[in-house]
Amino acid sequence: MCSGSSPMIWQKLQEGKTPSQIAGEISQKYNVPREKVLTDVLQFAEHLWERQILDLPERQDVSDEQRAQLVKEQPHNVSQRVAAAAVEAERLCTCVFDLLVPCNLRCRHCYLDFSHTDVMPLADVCDYLDQLADHGCPEVTFTGGEIFLRRDFIEIVAHAEQRGFLINMITNGTFITQQKADELAKYALQTVKMSIYGSTAPLHEAVTKKAGTFEKTVNAARLLIERGITVDFAYFVQNHNFKDAFEFPKFARKMGAKHSFDTKLVPNRNGSKDPLQYGVTVQQQAELFRSNVIHREVEFVCTAAASKARITASADVYPCELINTASLGNLKQQTLEEIWASAYRAEMRAAILGYKPKRCGGCNHTSDCEPCAAMRGFNQEGHMEAPVSEACLLTTASLLAQGKVMEPSSPFQKFAESCVDQVLAAEQNSGPHHNLVQIMTARIEGT
Repeated sequence: MCSGSSPMIWQKLQEGKTPSQIAGEISQKYNVPREKVLTDVLQFAEHLWERQILDLPERQDVSDEQRAQLVKEQPHNVSQRVAAAAVEAERLCTCVFDLLVPCNLRCRHCYLDFSHTDVMPLADVCDYLDQLADHGCPEVTFTGGEIFLRRDFIEIVAHAEQRGFLINMITNGTFITQQKADELAKYALQTVKMSIYGSTAPLHEAVTKKAGTFEKTVNAARLLIERGITVDFAYFVQNHNFKDAFEFPKFARKMGAKHSFDTKLVPNRNGSKDPLQYGVTVQQQAELFRSNVIHREVEFVCTAAASKARITASADVYPCELINTASLGNLKQQTLEEIWASAYRAEMRAAILGYKPKRCGGCNHTSDCEPCAAMRGFNQEGHMEAPVSEACLLTTASLLAQGKVMEPSSPFQKFAESCVDQVLAAEQNSGPHHNLVQIMTARIEGT
């Protein structure tokens, strides 16, 4: 419930300010009618009171049981009703915004192609944010490259807040000083996602390949948390830090941070498949599912080219952050509204939803399969004909986690039973770890 500007209202309530005073300050800062702000502040306070988070002196005669009965629904951003409506209406609800390509790190699994050095001009950033705001998109996530390589990043945040966005950002944190943290604390940030790869320096720096980065990232998180900014540690589980992932939630909680895990690897945008070698094995993925360290996406809803988009530093608009092979248009040639209203965008959305490689035909595990087009290899060269994909690895791991057996119709079984058996046996015997997709890719390419 406390997202967007809500933490700012909550802080001012804690300082003893009245709803009227708060409405005046917010009205002046964001240039919106004071009456509208006051209505929203009072409604927010009422919600806090109903949930027994805040006491109102004039309502002391109402019991806690009566207050609990007044809670009629979950907030929109918890129940996902706004997100669901946006998908149905095919209107942007969130946009991932790449502000630049350059980064100060070269993490071994990174998908960025550093032969490109695009940095979007500030005027263009503001223009495209204005177009997103006029479209009605409420949320933006700034990423890169490393966003704090931009000296004008705070100006970008200020413009985004002035246009009323819910603001998220993704950073490695190595440039966040006390001064930067103080500057960020002036804005109503929703979340700062901070890339991390372990609860110790050796684990983290095995990925970043740069000494001292763990201490800088953790210190940056501490500085932000001390200033009331929500930090979400984005932990990418790889084959070397797999065991640490089970202990990391304690590390995050001790710091006062949220955490999220991911294992989905994609090839580099230059076409290289080198990042795949660092992925977890199928048995490791199954254990992550089985232990609920990572939740299986049982009710997966694809939002690509419907309520989600990604704008690159070169102004290309892509369906989502994972599909990098199907540009919907370029903002230097068309407006956002023209791109989103185009027949091509609608056709691409239909193609994403209907993407079914030939390997999927006859497979009895479609109900277990994560129906993400990007994971199935959407628009990637050769993947319509390829026997397996990253989605097959995730499905196999899901089956193992549920104690199920792969049926003969499984693409794995069709392609190479011996390959699957070989890898699973090697893992069960604590032999050398092999990434299943990596081995199968090698088999496909005849290496």
